[in-house]
Amino acid sequence: MKREILIVGLFLVVVSASIGAVNAVYLVSSSESTNSEGDSIIFDKGKLEIQGIEFAIPDGYLEVNNEKILGSESKSFKGLKESFEKFVKGKEEIIVKVSYSNNTSEVEYAPVNTSVEKTISNQTGWLIEDNFASVFTYVKDEKIVQIIAPNETTIAYIIK
Repeated sequence: MKREILIVGLFLVVVSASIGAVNAVYLVSSSESTNSEGDSIIFDKGKLEIQGIEFAIPDGYLEVNNEKILGSESKSFKGLKESFEKFVKGKEEIIVKVSYSNNTSEVEYAPVNTSVEKTISNQTGWLIEDNFASVFTYVKDEKIVQIIAPNETTIAYIIK
């Protein structure tokens, strides 16, 4: 009798672990976050949508769920909220951030002195490059979009 209980218990542990593994894989390939104010981040099979703006994430980059921010007060732009998602591939990181206001349709962005005005994938914005990453900031649909990626080529891929 004890042996049957032990076998059933072991079977239940294996089944539970298998279900957990399947759910973990699903979270890496597809996730959606929303809050009560209608802010949203959707990631599914390489396609990312933040606040209604679409992006493409290159193959091999994995979503970092515990660093996702949805509709919090922006640390970069006073009076705005921000949502962002982070992805990693080895030591490389991609961060896509959208800053916005639910109260006004007007947002302003003043580029940093070290930035260069540039058009990437039909979006005119401001690019900062150094040895570690490239940062491209532009305004779209009354929102400030900022992409941090390993290089300009990756940024061009991300912008849809």
